Amino acid sequence: MKVAYQGIAGSYSETVIQTYLKEGVKESGQAEVVPCLNFPEVLDRLTGDQVDLGVFPVENSTTGLITRTLDLFKGRDIFVEEERYQPVRHTLWGLPESSLNQVRQVYSHPEALSQCQSFFEAHPQIEPVPFTDTAQAAWYIHEQGDPKKAALAGPQNGELYQLVPLLDHIQTEETNTTRFFLAKHWSKTPLDLDQELEDYFKQYPSRTRWMIYVETKHQPGSLVRLLNIFDLFDCNLEGLDARPIANQPFRYGFFIEVDVSNLGGDYQLLWQNLAFASEYIQIIGAFQPLAID
Repeated sequence: MKVAYQGIAGSYSETVIQTYLKEGVKESGQAEVVPCLNFPEVLDRLTGDQVDLGVFPVENSTTGLITRTLDLFKGRDIFVEEERYQPVRHTLWGLPESSLNQVRQVYSHPEALSQCQSFFEAHPQIEPVPFTDTAQAAWYIHEQGDPKKAALAGPQNGELYQLVPLLDHIQTEETNTTRFFLAKHWSKTPLDLDQELEDYFKQYPSRTRWMIYVETKHQPGSLVRLLNIFDLFDCNLEGLDARPIANQPFRYGFFIEVDVSNLGGDYQLLWQNLAFASEYIQIIGAFQPLAID
């Protein structure tokens, strides 16, 4: 089994994978963790059947949707079959000879930097510097050897990159948590998709949270007519987020999350009605909703 993620050892994505593998909920045998330079590479490896599973951060409790990953899903043959929640506890890592008073630049992923806004407001002399990801920022600090530079990264990065904690838990919200999707390659036949979904939910009845991407006609009432279908089938709408449509200025598609556990009818009929009310519709995934600690 091969699992791809963006980053290097010590990243939060890698932590999610290690937890997933330790739980042994999937195939037994030797697992291979495949680091990638960026999320498009993760997706390409996944849809090219070079790996069995891809891990993607999609939402943070402090900063909201991580749209750079969600937007990549549009039009791709992927299927999310599980979600995971990873507590995010940022540590300020520096060189052994450094101190907080010496630091003038802090490197990390833009999401991590934005999750620590209160820290930077309290330390205006320190400049936040965007970097590829949290773990690579820690590696960079180790390589640079400059006590004026530090990194925001997870707890395991100190041992990995011979750094020391200058300050712990500097995220603005103590409960800061990132939501991850675990996705596989699923080449779906559009004409038979409604039947495939019906069969899927018979096999996995607990996977009652849907995510879909949909584009409706650009005319009054189109989105309302689509959303009314969920009401007719006793589905609980849990998320609705607009995203720009490529090469169509100021037109938007929608990522929709919905609970179908009390579905009034069958999945096949629900999907047929949604498809009829849409110009484009894609099932992103169906998974068992998890409680957040």
